[in-house]
Amino acid sequence: MQRRRFLQSLMGLCLVPVSALAAIWNKPAFEATDLQQASKGLMIDNEQPSTGITLIAPDRAENGAVVQVEMVSNIPNTEAMALFVADNPTPLIANVMFTPGTQARLVTRIKMAQTSQVKVVAKVGNQYFTQSKQVVVLEDGCGGSDSDAKFESSMKMRAKLVNDVAEVKVIIVHPMTTGRAKNSAGQLIPAHFIQTLEATLNGKPVLEAHCSTAISKNPYFTFYVAGAKLGDTVLVKWQDNMGYSGQSDIKVSI
Repeated sequence: MQRRRFLQSLMGLCLVPVSALAAIWNKPAFEATDLQQASKGLMIDNEQPSTGITLIAPDRAENGAVVQVEMVSNIPNTEAMALFVADNPTPLIANVMFTPGTQARLVTRIKMAQTSQVKVVAKVGNQYFTQSKQVVVLEDGCGGSDSDAKFESSMKMRAKLVNDVAEVKVIIVHPMTTGRAKNSAGQLIPAHFIQTLEATLNGKPVLEAHCSTAISKNPYFTFYVAGAKLGDTVLVKWQDNMGYSGQSDIKVSI
């Protein structure tokens, strides 16, 4: 969750090939198998519960493979938010970093293996603030729903202006396989998932999200950019762990 590193990496995007972007992904944190180690990987320290963070998730999830979560920090100067599911095989779900002007707010859909605490940690300078919620899961979402079909990806976007804020919705067709499911022959299907997603407004960085295998199949993201105007261009690009990448842009409309 280091903001300086994030900004430096974004400033150098034009000089770094897309295939090199996945090197930024925090392997120790995302592959940690317990919550404490995952937090340590992001250098989170001395978390303080805060009512300035809102975590919206269902009380009960019928299908753990698709659980919609919204995390919002109303704490001024929030630089990043990390999302965890304590009892998942790998607890760190996403680490999202924001530049000034981008609201510290994200909606996505995640996989949950079992009933667990869902937790958000916001970074503000050298301080960390947290909020959590228990979600009851009725059906394991990290199991056998993976597919080893031929990979083909596409991307849909929408950017709608509401009161000088662009609400950007993104859906990416991607299998997001976990590496723990088996095919019909009983062989493990390799993990194949989006690791990094980056967004710009008129060429200026606004958001970078690092993801784990626990983002749901065909990832969905909504984020919010203040100060946008009609006709502005939002560009989103992604990179996965197997070297595939994609990008799309759209004009802000009403």
